[in-house]
Amino acid sequence: MTTNSATTTTTSLINADITLLIAEQTDLPTLLALASTNKHLNGLINTYEHSIIKSKITTAIPNPLLQPPLGSVLSSHSSSIRQILPPWSFQVAAELERRHARTEAMFNISTAPPTPLISAMFRVPSFAALPRQQFTQLVDLFKRACSLADHICDLALLVKIPAMARELSAVDPYVVQKAIHRTRQGFIKGLEPLDLALLTHLAALGGMAYAEEMGELMSSDPEGLERMVAFKETILREGSAALWGFLHPKEGEVIEGNGPPSLPPRARGSGLGRYIAGKVEGVLRDLHAYEMGLKERDHEEAEGEGEGEWADKEGVREGGWEDDDDDDPFVVLHGLHQTVMGAFPKPVEEPKDDGGDAVIEDESEQWEGEGVDYEEVDIEGEDVSSEEEGEIEEEEVEEEEVFPVEPREQLILEVVRSAVPCSV
Repeated sequence: MTTNSATTTTTSLINADITLLIAEQTDLPTLLALASTNKHLNGLINTYEHSIIKSKITTAIPNPLLQPPLGSVLSSHSSSIRQILPPWSFQVAAELERRHARTEAMFNISTAPPTPLISAMFRVPSFAALPRQQFTQLVDLFKRACSLADHICDLALLVKIPAMARELSAVDPYVVQKAIHRTRQGFIKGLEPLDLALLTHLAALGGMAYAEEMGELMSSDPEGLERMVAFKETILREGSAALWGFLHPKEGEVIEGNGPPSLPPRARGSGLGRYIAGKVEGVLRDLHAYEMGLKERDHEEAEGEGEGEWADKEGVREGGWEDDDDDDPFVVLHGLHQTVMGAFPKPVEEPKDDGGDAVIEDESEQWEGEGVDYEEVDIEGEDVSSEEEGEIEEEEVEEEEVFPVEPREQLILEVVRSAVPCSV
């Protein structure tokens, strides 16, 4: 009897281990279906919920710096609020899978007509010119940028969760928001140049898609351009939820009223769209506060007043929303979009002389008559420098129109082309 009991116990342990291994490898709907098959499995899976979810997330996101902060994320289901989900829970896994599914849908290159973001990508000449395989690789990079934007959004929990432990109501909301913003800025400044380039262009694509969705409302709105700028900022603050709420509203959801003016017509029935629109309007108010601050300072400077007050705030004018005065409750912080732009390495400028002309380092590059004798040799090695001026006929070559490619775009293209060489 003892032997049979021991054997039964051993078998149960083995079955439990196998069940937990299966639970870690399966998707959430299958896992929950498995838990509902009998009481024993339900109890086992719920008992080991944290370890199962932590294993699943670690496998899906190997980089610990990109894993959910403190094991939690912000919800983004179609409602008017983003909740803090319990750490390492089924809800966290469900939210991550929801984000992944949405990102796949937003960047689905097989959809006809193209999704708003894919359509925006086709409007970038250098992107549209890529062969299909390289374009697919580019799309994968932007999916990665979406995940990165989601993580930047979730970094708010590094501030919110500890603040909740100290009773959030007792903490100044402005102090909390400023700490969240600083935390996000610090993370952005530590990113690699490629990630910075991708985030910049993800926001740009979102802005282009937003303008397309707004249509004539964009041109008729006196603050249309400012709202587009605010939406680009919101993408970095709210992650893929901002793109989904505005560009892919939930079908069949009905909410009375038209909502804020920044809300695209198709998204007016979406709870998530309403939430994002509120965030866009909040960023727009920040922009107005920033502009009013500049106007007030310019007026004070014109009147000969306020010089000392603004002496340490020159960064506001030159760098965007930049100000390091932590004690001023009215300071508008440097926007995340501007932080992403500013963190990208600046190109090395060629040295210039006092006249502003580029300095030629190698004297052999100078022509005769500029201080150095230069021997021009043709491809066959014959000296042609003695020929009189005007005797050499230069073939007229028609220059093709070349679209300028800025450094971030160039970096993205280089990565794509190196990953997927163009077939001959």
